[in-house]
Amino acid sequence: MTSPNRVGLTTVLATAIASAAFFLTGLTVVRGLADVKNASDVINVTGSARRSITSDQAVWHFTVRSVNDQSLQAAYRSFRATQPAVEDFLKAQALSGSELRREPVTAGPEQYTVIETLNGENREVARTRYVVSETYRLQSNDIQKIQGAVSAATSAFVDASTGGVTIESSDIEYLYTRLADVRLALLKEASQDAQRRAQAIAQSAGNSVGAVKNARMGVFQITPRFETSVEDSGSYDTSSLEKDVTAVVEIDFVVR
Repeated sequence: MTSPNRVGLTTVLATAIASAAFFLTGLTVVRGLADVKNASDVINVTGSARRSITSDQAVWHFTVRSVNDQSLQAAYRSFRATQPAVEDFLKAQALSGSELRREPVTAGPEQYTVIETLNGENREVARTRYVVSETYRLQSNDIQKIQGAVSAATSAFVDASTGGVTIESSDIEYLYTRLADVRLALLKEASQDAQRRAQAIAQSAGNSVGAVKNARMGVFQITPRFETSVEDSGSYDTSSLEKDVTAVVEIDFVVR
């Protein structure tokens, strides 16, 4: 038989446990409501800014390449035979020392494969040829000078590109040397754009925008003028003289 005192103690303990559980549940509900309220007090917006720029520097590469299947000496003789034409061309461009860079001459064997038919079957056959080459880099803030050099190269190298010698030319690369300053200015403008958007949204609900809670900078897109395509990792166009630079920021504002 259970004593009355023990029954009373059990009842008190059960009541205490139930009260504690109810209290903790209440705290959980209150905290959940507080989190929801905090989350609703933040507005997330994206701001952007764009600026048009004109490239202020041009870079162009061309490579003189001599190939001979017989010997390295024969390849080198052909390579040397092109040098007067190349030197005359460079002299005509009136390049300064800082505008012209010559890479070291490279020479040696090169492996390649050809397809031959034997007994009605095609197979790859390894061959060796000898290559001598040198690359020239023209870089100048005088963009018209580089463009003129590219135009002149076509006729200047006609006679040189014979006897196993080729002149391989790259496209002109157009660069902008003050890009760091533009990026800083665009980040400021994009942030101001984000704030204006946040204020417009908040005011429509009768609220106002407060401090910045979080800010994330997106990638920069440097694209040809009026180009609309973008890349997730950002882009840096070097093919166009005229470019657009676009900056994007994502900002969380506190709503009051």
